[in-house]
Amino acid sequence: MLFAPETTELSFRHGDDVLVGDLVRPPWPGPYPAVVFVEGSGPGGRDQREWQTRLAAAGFASLAYDKPGSGASTGDWTRQSMTDRADETLAGVNALRARSDVHAGAVALIGGSQGGWVAPLAASRSPAAVAAVVSVSGPGVGVVAQEEYRLGHQLTATGFTADDARQALALFHEQIDRVRAGDDPAAVHAAQARWHDAPWYALLAGTSPASIAFLAGIAEHDPEPALAALRCPLLAIFGADDVQVPVGASVRALDRILVDARHTDHTIVVFPGADHGIRVRGARAPGFDELVVTWLQHRLSHRRGYSAPDR
Repeated sequence: MLFAPETTELSFRHGDDVLVGDLVRPPWPGPYPAVVFVEGSGPGGRDQREWQTRLAAAGFASLAYDKPGSGASTGDWTRQSMTDRADETLAGVNALRARSDVHAGAVALIGGSQGGWVAPLAASRSPAAVAAVVSVSGPGVGVVAQEEYRLGHQLTATGFTADDARQALALFHEQIDRVRAGDDPAAVHAAQARWHDAPWYALLAGTSPASIAFLAGIAEHDPEPALAALRCPLLAIFGADDVQVPVGASVRALDRILVDARHTDHTIVVFPGADHGIRVRGARAPGFDELVVTWLQHRLSHRRGYSAPDR
């Protein structure tokens, strides 16, 4: 039999925005446990490549949607705060929970990179709606600490010099400090014009007035309060060779916060030799897919009215 998951375009509202994405589900009758993908930084789209097919084969429905102002979605992601992103995520969760082909008590989040900050925040804001969280390369440290690490490591790993990294870091702090002090992001961007043609400039998080404004708006985000308030199971996955996220510091922070909060079900996994996308030499790290699927099946099978499929 040819396996062909069913795909339906699904839209939902968050405030004045209409978010549009793909709902992918198994080709057999539901109801299914479900997953909402939480995108990382940047514009972001609904394309999760083979991930949604893999989840459908395991019995899950999944929703991946275009971020505001991207693809078919209205709005502007650069005007969002972390709380906006979390509430938007919950709007997607509730859109799934309202469907008759989804187990309302078995909807999880998979957040990648910046989405690894957003997913626990969303779950902490609505414990009854989110059954589990998978964080993939989600930093356990705050925005400024993560960006400092990324600029220092990603630039040198890409072939730029330590002086290039120091200059990029100086521009990053200048952007944050000036916008926080009340300067117009457009003026801040213009003041850095001499660096716009530098080969490394495109690797900054803030390369336009809009992205500088967004970065300054989220710079004070601290993941600790949301993690300390988290009540659902958490799986946090990292790649040991990630040059964008401080893996060691993130693992230590997550472990400390969750243990201190007496969180009873968290698993932290680091894949050796894997990068930010949990890839080894361009391919998904062996065991990654199986880990996520089996972990979700085990956690969601304990939710009322759902048993893991015997397939």
